[in-house]
Amino acid sequence: MKRQTLSVIVAIVVVSLSIAAVVYASNQLSEKKNSIRNESSKNGFSVAPIQLQPEETQSKLPTVDLRPSVHESTEEVILEPAIQPQPEKTPDETSAVAVTETTAESEELLDVPVYSEDYLLFDTNGTFYLGRDAANYYYFSAMQNSTEGIMRRYPTDAIRLKDNGSKYTIHETDSGYRLYLFYDQSRDYTVTIGFPVVVREMLSFSDFAELQIGDRIETVEAIDPVAGLHKKMFIEVWKLNVKAANYYSEQGQPCTSIHYLSDGLLKIKYDMPEEGVLVVSKILFAEDYVLTDLLGRKVDYSIDRIDLPNR
Repeated sequence: MKRQTLSVIVAIVVVSLSIAAVVYASNQLSEKKNSIRNESSKNGFSVAPIQLQPEETQSKLPTVDLRPSVHESTEEVILEPAIQPQPEKTPDETSAVAVTETTAESEELLDVPVYSEDYLLFDTNGTFYLGRDAANYYYFSAMQNSTEGIMRRYPTDAIRLKDNGSKYTIHETDSGYRLYLFYDQSRDYTVTIGFPVVVREMLSFSDFAELQIGDRIETVEAIDPVAGLHKKMFIEVWKLNVKAANYYSEQGQPCTSIHYLSDGLLKIKYDMPEEGVLVVSKILFAEDYVLTDLLGRKVDYSIDRIDLPNR
């Protein structure tokens, strides 16, 4: 009997000690929290409990585009051509094959296909634009200027391989202009490089001798009608306004016309001081037919004399 009484007493003591330990620990934790709050208040911080939501009820933050908007002004700014191109699929090995298998050697006369002027030069679906450097597409995930896309839209067997390994294709319009698109080995001929070049008649640099900075593009057009095609692209197709033209200039892509001459390549840049008006801002002449693109790469625009218009 005494043993049983002793066991009960021991059990009661153990339980009492456990309860006392729990109470002591709770008091210590409470004092510590109060100390943290007091210390935080001294430092100017507010301590608040963190409310965790169940995983299924937590809302996802929306994706925010932090790039500056160019449309914040109430005035409309057109920064892209009015005709929005449909992205072509990323070029693959078939693109290179299309340019490689039918490449002609120098001095072989090529069979050049003929297309309507509007379709070939203006309704391009973004595969190329007159007055736009193809380097503009370099960082696009879907390469709009892919060889595959161009060959599908404008088939041609008129492909010339040059001595330096670069190539160009030839198309012609029903109005007598010849279009040249250029390719090199940097991406295995799967995309174009540089500016599209359009030629109707062979001129020389001396024909532009009277041209001056500040002259209107109509003055250039009177010398070489190719300038009129570029003007149509900028004013009628893209419908550029002053603000948009200035934006492109700031990005290193001013309105530009390219003129292939018998003694070199002429590159003319334009400003737009008022709506619909383009004036010459810079004249560059390359006797070796080589220009530097937006990425700093040298682009060789030389064309075999047999592929040039005979007039």
